[in-house]
Amino acid sequence: MPPIKLVGFDLDDCLFDSTGLSERARIKGIEAMIDLGLNIEREKAISLIHEIVYEYGSNSSQHYDYFMRRLNELKILETYKNFNQYKYIAAAVMAYHKEKIESISLYDDVEPCLNKLKKYNIKSAIISDGIPIKQYEKILRLNIHNLIDLVVISDEIGIRKPNPKLFTYCLEKFKVTGPETIYVGDNLDKDVVPSNQNDIFSALIHRGGKYDTYKAGNSIPENKQPDFEISNLLEIFPIIDQLNK
Repeated sequence: MPPIKLVGFDLDDCLFDSTGLSERARIKGIEAMIDLGLNIEREKAISLIHEIVYEYGSNSSQHYDYFMRRLNELKILETYKNFNQYKYIAAAVMAYHKEKIESISLYDDVEPCLNKLKKYNIKSAIISDGIPIKQYEKILRLNIHNLIDLVVISDEIGIRKPNPKLFTYCLEKFKVTGPETIYVGDNLDKDVVPSNQNDIFSALIHRGGKYDTYKAGNSIPENKQPDFEISNLLEIFPIIDQLNK
């Protein structure tokens, strides 16, 4: 067994609480519209935005636009004179981005893990789906750009998870093999499966995010089994020691 030379990480819900941050930001947007004068009960509004996110997906950029259409359909806006929905949407978007910018933070175990990898003389990489500018903005705001040796963003090279070629690309960049690599992610389909297809040791991390539908010990389909399950990044070091032996 060759020694471990590289540890890769997913970004969202692996290195920071992306799901929780987005949820808090959406609610801040709702509260901003209410503060501006939108006459709707807070809990009812939050229930509607949850419904919209479920229907249109968490990555949609038009949640508040759909929210206004939903209010119109429910005839909630009929009592307003000269109602300008764009003013309210703008307030919501401003509050949403303010929360996402000010509250983004690493999980407590990230910096200790990345620093310890350097002491082990093991390279680190982020392999993430997404729009490059948005993903790099997160990395810079989290202030980990100097702790990571390589960042691979899917849309930067035109290959998206779960295509295993995204992981192959990273291996080739470092000139390492799959058995010399561990990849940590929270998504069975997009992280574990393509890792396994590259003979990379897969570590499914349980952070409680939107893709964390399996808790440690629960039944995972045979064709999606990770090599390891962890709940803290520092748990990879006993794994590295075990594999290196």
